[in-house]
Amino acid sequence: MAQRTFGSLPEAASLNGSDILAVEQSDATRKVTFENLSKQIYTPEVTEQTGEFPEIKPDDTLPVIAGKIAKWQQDAIKKIETYILQKNIIQKFPEGDFDPENPDDPVRKELTGEVISALLAFTMNEKILKVVSDHGTLQADFEIQKREQMASYGYFGVEWNIDELMTLVKAQKWDKFAIGDYWIETNSAGEKIQFEVTGKNSYLHCGDTELNKPHIVASTRDCLETYYKYNATNVNAGGYAGSLMPANLETEANKFSSKLQGYMTTIRRLENNKTTWAWASRRIFLMGVVEALGQLGWADYWSGGGFNQLPLFVGGNAHLLKGAGFNKKKGARMWWWLADPSAANTTDFCTFYHHGHSNSIGASNGGGIAPLIVLS
Repeated sequence: MAQRTFGSLPEAASLNGSDILAVEQSDATRKVTFENLSKQIYTPEVTEQTGEFPEIKPDDTLPVIAGKIAKWQQDAIKKIETYILQKNIIQKFPEGDFDPENPDDPVRKELTGEVISALLAFTMNEKILKVVSDHGTLQADFEIQKREQMASYGYFGVEWNIDELMTLVKAQKWDKFAIGDYWIETNSAGEKIQFEVTGKNSYLHCGDTELNKPHIVASTRDCLETYYKYNATNVNAGGYAGSLMPANLETEANKFSSKLQGYMTTIRRLENNKTTWAWASRRIFLMGVVEALGQLGWADYWSGGGFNQLPLFVGGNAHLLKGAGFNKKKGARMWWWLADPSAANTTDFCTFYHHGHSNSIGASNGGGIAPLIVLS
């Protein structure tokens, strides 16, 4: 057969997958089937072509954000136009005749523009909403972390409804509220009490009977209105368990609302009973010296109540210095009792003094109380 030039070959009316084509490459001329050639040049779906929505960073200025979106929009338009030519994605056609295959048909052009605008608007809206949502979550989490970090500096958190707070506690969503956040209780005597979140899961797995429930520890922002004494005379024999104080605190707990009492949890804790210690079951109690101060102060090594220093009191005295009554209405500054008898004598119990230091005072003195409760 006589050799023919490429230009003299007639055009193929149609192509089958098995047809052989000549492909000239840099190092030689080779053959390829039409089917394999098509696979090599097939355009992927538009979802694979479209670049990711640009990352919007917290410190981006508005011009920078606008520039990122404009660049993404230009790239997306090109890919959407290509997609429209490959796929029929128009769901509703206008009345009247037009040629959907003719790129110059004015109706086709209008429909193409509408589809491009709709796709861009939908995609941008979805992406921007996600960016806004993600940044909103990050901002909320940051605010909680900031409150928690600021607590020891004298920041007093935000107010909660106790049911909403305890829903988070039970779900162990510790990152959704902060140490130092609070709720306000009104007891049966009409006294308002501001309780602060003092620790999260602070006693988890502690006790000779294990505490295994998610919980918070709460303390009062200020001392309660009623002052109490440890004993009728200045004697600390028998320590906490042998004193009037457990009964005094139960008197206060019984005045709490039924809702608050429903969340209160009895725990097992070690108490300093002067020259010995013992486990006791308490649903309301005074904090040990270690729980308040992180060190023994005027107590001794029998100070077993403090499993650890509570987070609200780490790094500063802002929440240790208290007044008396709600918003300090009874006294701007008030010393208050701790749970340990003094190691130095047989007459005193430990206190936190209103001048900002650890101290001890005779057991027969009427002093402020700032009890702890555990809620689960």
